[in-house]
Amino acid sequence: MDIISRTEIIDLIKGCEGLAVTIYMPTYGSGRRKEQGPIRLKNLLKQAANHMSETGLSKGEIKTYLKPIENFLDDEFFWQQQTEGLALFLDANELHLYQLPDPVEESTLIGNLFHITPLIPIYQGNGLFYLLQIDQERPKIMQGSKFHLDEVEEVNLPESLQEMFDSYFEFHSHLSFHTSTSSPNPDSATQRNGMFFSQSGGDDIEKEAEIRNFFHRFDDALMAYLGGQDIPLVLAGADYLHHLYRQANSYPNLLDKGITKKVDQMPVEDLHRLSWEIVKDKFEKDVEQALSAYYQKDTKNGETSTEIEKIVPAAYYQQIHTLFAAEKVHLWGKFKPDENLVLIEEEPSTNNEDLINLAATHTLINGGQVLVVPQEKMPNMAKLAAILRYSE
Repeated sequence: MDIISRTEIIDLIKGCEGLAVTIYMPTYGSGRRKEQGPIRLKNLLKQAANHMSETGLSKGEIKTYLKPIENFLDDEFFWQQQTEGLALFLDANELHLYQLPDPVEESTLIGNLFHITPLIPIYQGNGLFYLLQIDQERPKIMQGSKFHLDEVEEVNLPESLQEMFDSYFEFHSHLSFHTSTSSPNPDSATQRNGMFFSQSGGDDIEKEAEIRNFFHRFDDALMAYLGGQDIPLVLAGADYLHHLYRQANSYPNLLDKGITKKVDQMPVEDLHRLSWEIVKDKFEKDVEQALSAYYQKDTKNGETSTEIEKIVPAAYYQQIHTLFAAEKVHLWGKFKPDENLVLIEEEPSTNNEDLINLAATHTLINGGQVLVVPQEKMPNMAKLAAILRYSE
């Protein structure tokens, strides 16, 4: 299963070749309803085959094309591993599967583009994020969302980062040994425990420098794992370590706020609650700031728009800075780039596409920002709204 992120979605869009088959469906990994998964997928495959037949493909060609998905129908282990939802994207070369953290409405769409709009809230508002614990003998990288927080297993880490995790144990033990000192008389009861970063003592300065140097090396290895991603990172650990780690950090999406307490023995449920509060606040502020920017520019002619006929070409021609798309809304039609013409139609067909998805797709691959928001929060209650890169 692939991880859903902005980068992954863009790679999915750019890699699509041939006919694009998109299937969304709710799933259940346990209980009686888990048996519904294969039946539901089988019905959705029938819908896909019916739509594909309208493109002129023969029954044999359709069966061969859909075979990678059909192979999962009798895979009992596959269905036992499901969460709440499943998204499948099949083109002429490859099948991509995504486990979704929340149930989705089932749908089958066939066209020239994958239908990616429902994925955007998963990395946007439902918040894929990383949590880095730094105050234990073996630090952890955990991956979370609004719905869960799980440790990233060692097998999924690059070798360089795993080596750093392993060396941290020796480093931690070394510091622990040297932060405890005793009097010359081993029988004396005046043994004292050393302390980090007190107001006096050169040893504390040396320890601080040693930790900082380690964090610099740790950051190099961590960037091999996180580099290029735009996923927020939350730092968790004893307060005095945060300042040192931030001096070494080069990951641009490390959040300013972290969990400043020892978390070694903290239940994962509590850790998830604390980290999600931080990430949720960040996502909500992002949307609020974007909407505020829209309304500030709305008074300036040509800098914003809610006109479908203007937004779709603007997305195609790299002229959208931020696109707002209404959640769970479709708008069927066609876009003819040569004529710069947008045609809106009432019903979906194999000859048209979802114009909201089209605008979102081109905005993403052209470097713009896409925010999926509830209809009631959309400017003028529109289905699409945009902050344009260029005014007329």
